[in-house]
Amino acid sequence: MNLILHITTRSDWETSTSTSSVNTVSHPPYTAKSLQTEGFIHCSTPAQVLMPANAMFKGQTDLLLLCIDEDLVAADVVYEDCYESGTAFPHIYGPINLDAVLGVVDFPPNADGSFNLPTLITLAAAPILNFDPNPVAVLQPEHILQKQDISEYCVLCFFQGVITELVENGRLHQVYQLGSERGPNPVYEMEVEGKRIVVMHPNVGAPIAAGFMDELIALGCRTFIAAGGCGVLSQEIGAGHVIIPTTAVRDEGTSYHYLLAGEEVFASETAVHALKTTLDHHHVPYVTGKTWTTDAPYRETRKLVSQRQAEGCLTVEMETAAFFAVAQFRGVTFGQILYGGDDLTGDEWDGRSWQKMRSTREKLFWLAVESCLRLA
Repeated sequence: MNLILHITTRSDWETSTSTSSVNTVSHPPYTAKSLQTEGFIHCSTPAQVLMPANAMFKGQTDLLLLCIDEDLVAADVVYEDCYESGTAFPHIYGPINLDAVLGVVDFPPNADGSFNLPTLITLAAAPILNFDPNPVAVLQPEHILQKQDISEYCVLCFFQGVITELVENGRLHQVYQLGSERGPNPVYEMEVEGKRIVVMHPNVGAPIAAGFMDELIALGCRTFIAAGGCGVLSQEIGAGHVIIPTTAVRDEGTSYHYLLAGEEVFASETAVHALKTTLDHHHVPYVTGKTWTTDAPYRETRKLVSQRQAEGCLTVEMETAAFFAVAQFRGVTFGQILYGGDDLTGDEWDGRSWQKMRSTREKLFWLAVESCLRLA
């Protein structure tokens, strides 16, 4: 969606779209006087609209804003600077078909006659909502990375201690190297019961973790299980208890560039089934449910924690929603297994020494490996 706005009066809007004004058309398109006098209908982007509003309509009390999806407008939309203002405004060269009008919002002036952008429009115009479904971007992972002879099965392991020990014991051997400004990020591979599997630490945080996942897809990985820790929002989840997230609240930014805006994103059902089967086989107790993915761990306020609890979130972490979104967009399989770490349910935060649970991390890693290879 590309949102543009048109300022009109309530009477002009009602007159133009009244079914009584056209006998043969049940829903006539919207027209403005400027379409006859200048050949187009004046519009603005949300960032521009206050300029003409305050210059031309100051103090006017009967105004509306038409919220228009530019991509749905049947007529030509041309960005041009017709009055040498230094700014190119969107102009619609024809009537506006009503299915392109997303909504009509009251546009009242302030006490001094000036205008502010209505809150709903400010939210709708947020750049993070400008999703483009085109699978081809300016920078494509497969343009900078060549497909490698590696396993299509991959465990994304957040436990560096586990990876380091496996390297030192000769179980993991490096087959490739990705990187970031933090330095090299090795891609390892090992063999388990005659099957090859890739292992890599995806780093922490949705943007870099999702980026590495996208690069691993370009290298040839197609089936992913991630193993990590999380904060808990339920008192019933003890330290070290296992959780399989099936749904993630998208309170991060990365997923919005892979999927249309929405409150939640879902795990692969086949991956969830493989995880459940593995855990049941080993008699490991677990829960399944919703997780809250956020970019800002230091902004998990008591109000937000309570809100997420009311929505049914069991855990909080920083990557799951992005992983789910990348997997759906790229058409690969992804699931995640977490263990209960720090506790956010009390009046005070309780770290519960969650990062020192070495045996729990090791067991979770091997459960992830088995679950991933179960999908082979």
